[in-house]
Amino acid sequence: MFSMPSAHQQYLRDRGLISEIYAAMDSDDYADVVMAAFHALEKSDGFPRVPHVYKCEEKSNEYRNLGNIAFKTGSHKEALQCYNAALMHAPNNSRAMKLAYSNRSAVFQNNNQYNACKVDIEHCFQLGCPPDIVEKLKKRMASVKMYSNIEAMAMSELKSNFAGVFKFGAERNAQIPCVSANVEVVKKDSSVKIVAAKDIKVGTLLALEPSFVSCNSEENVAFSCHYCHKMSLNLIPCDRCCFVMFCDEECKKLCLKEFHNIECQIMELIEAHICSPMAKLMVKGGIKMVQLCESWEEINKISRCTGSKRIPTASVQEMFDVGNKLSVLTYNDDTLFVHGSMYVASFFCATIIYYLEKVPTFFPRLLGERKMARESMGRLLMYFALHPEPTQVTLTVSNRNSSITYSHPHINHGWYPFVGKLRHSCTPNVIVSNLNKTAALIALQPIEKGTELTVSYM
Repeated sequence: MFSMPSAHQQYLRDRGLISEIYAAMDSDDYADVVMAAFHALEKSDGFPRVPHVYKCEEKSNEYRNLGNIAFKTGSHKEALQCYNAALMHAPNNSRAMKLAYSNRSAVFQNNNQYNACKVDIEHCFQLGCPPDIVEKLKKRMASVKMYSNIEAMAMSELKSNFAGVFKFGAERNAQIPCVSANVEVVKKDSSVKIVAAKDIKVGTLLALEPSFVSCNSEENVAFSCHYCHKMSLNLIPCDRCCFVMFCDEECKKLCLKEFHNIECQIMELIEAHICSPMAKLMVKGGIKMVQLCESWEEINKISRCTGSKRIPTASVQEMFDVGNKLSVLTYNDDTLFVHGSMYVASFFCATIIYYLEKVPTFFPRLLGERKMARESMGRLLMYFALHPEPTQVTLTVSNRNSSITYSHPHINHGWYPFVGKLRHSCTPNVIVSNLNKTAALIALQPIEKGTELTVSYM
């Protein structure tokens, strides 16, 4: 998750700073090791320097010109990626943004994606189309308008055929609303089993669970919504950072509310130093948890009771309901050989806290409260770095031109407090299917009442 030059590691070792971190790892409080790493990096001036990336017409035009070259050579996927990069870097309502939408519409027209072409042209006109491309876009709109209407009708019919596939009409579990009443949780002390509440037929939909947080794979970032992970042609950029896109304004609004309003301000660090899905989820999950809590006092309290400390007294809802923030604090932490991961993660957690301190109003201003808040955040980040196991999210993609449906090769990841806690089996009786960031749990075979539900994570 985080790497440091060997020369800097030697610098820390020579000054006894690494031994302080090792000593802190013997503590029962994750905050101790994170803050030991923080002080070591502070004393050695070891926090990574990350330059800020600003919206810039010149940079946007560079990406658009690269897209033009790719488009002329027939590399339409590369062209689309470049035009999306141009949109992400373009200042809001700038000429560069309008030209990026215009050029992206040409890719869609060339690939017979008529409705997507129409949407981008309309977006360009809504922003105030530059006079020198008005006639070109009017002609393009006229050439695709009829076909876009036919395409829209075909898509509407296709959606109606599959409308019931991911609709959950079954009676819900009273404690876990995303789960069917066909499923119950048997809890005894720290032992927890998820079992069939009645005989279940093969193919029965047992749960529809959205992720608490999830992340795109690196390969999907340029083509998928940052929030719901829908692969969309008409993506729109974040208004502030140059790194993410959304499928529509609603997803942008929800994402900003849950975590991206803070994440957006440290995206340069995330892009430069966060590689693994576990690390990306750690940052999103930590920020979302802070957003959901009423105060830093509440965060401090819940951060001190995670994993094996929380599980024995947690209710079923607190363990498995994705709508309950405590559900991501009840992953099993009875893990051996974590010291190596803890050492590496301590530097990363410390760096995240260092950069979050630069975000206005994130931490309290008073020194005493600020110290408590930093320790609470460090505690949460370290728990998230070590214990919640990300669930793989495999998207099913349909190519409208070839009528081929396939599993997308690049896998996303997310935290699913219910699905992600099912026991693994090499001969599972349920299977997980994904629609964007929602996991559907389906019976793979007939399941008798009282039988534990198992899934394969292979």
